[in-house]
Amino acid sequence: MKRITLAAVDYGFAFGTDRAIRELLAQGRLSAVGCLAFSELWRREYAPLREVVDGGAGHALVGLTLTLTGAFGTPMSPRWQQELGPSFRSPGWFGRRAGFGLLPDEIILEEMAAQIRSFMAHFGAEPQFITLSDGLMRHRALVRLLARSVEAEGLATRPLLIYPQGEGRALRRFSRFALKLGFPLLASGPMLPDPPTEAELQEALRHHFDGLPEMAFVVARPAIIDDRLRRQLPKAELSRRERHFAVLKSLKFFNTLAEKDIFLY
Repeated sequence: MKRITLAAVDYGFAFGTDRAIRELLAQGRLSAVGCLAFSELWRREYAPLREVVDGGAGHALVGLTLTLTGAFGTPMSPRWQQELGPSFRSPGWFGRRAGFGLLPDEIILEEMAAQIRSFMAHFGAEPQFITLSDGLMRHRALVRLLARSVEAEGLATRPLLIYPQGEGRALRRFSRFALKLGFPLLASGPMLPDPPTEAELQEALRHHFDGLPEMAFVVARPAIIDDRLRRQLPKAELSRRERHFAVLKSLKFFNTLAEKDIFLY
């Protein structure tokens, strides 16, 4: 039997995503959820997630999607807002600076710590894993800052780090690096595919998990489409999320997991 960590990593993005994630968690169709603890919605939506986890989805890993990039939301740190402005930066902005030691370390550290505090203050537990949005975990300078923020917030247990999709030498080197900092690691597999129909997605999932390492972290984007999501996302993304939700909750997907001898951990 192969264990796969099937995750949704944008809890707190919109009511429609949160409802879908909770429903799939309750049905055992997801095994991990990453929370956007910087979002205003998180302060309202943490409680129903807590109820689902306490009520039967205790198998699931609940972690933090630590966000430094993207157009959604506002940084939590007053210092970030004062010195870098009221929005997050692009992945390229971090990439250009990380390799040359030009990151504003203390500003980033404060933002990371603020999001960790927000997660713990509301959810009432430490994050079991942390992922950095947009593949930023590849930048060791940011991982060192993450380690400092975890230390500063006094977490009793080091959370799992989710390494972006990769394998071979790069993954082995990063694993050794993370372990030196005291962090265990899960490697990402490819995100759930996006064929144009539910039937094609069901067929693609028959082979999607083949060859993945034990416990590979695979991201899905399920949602129940509502008016807020329609205002925020393009039609193609709405369709993808709707398909992911429909297929993951289906009996056919459950049967595929059983046939392939896959256990969602």
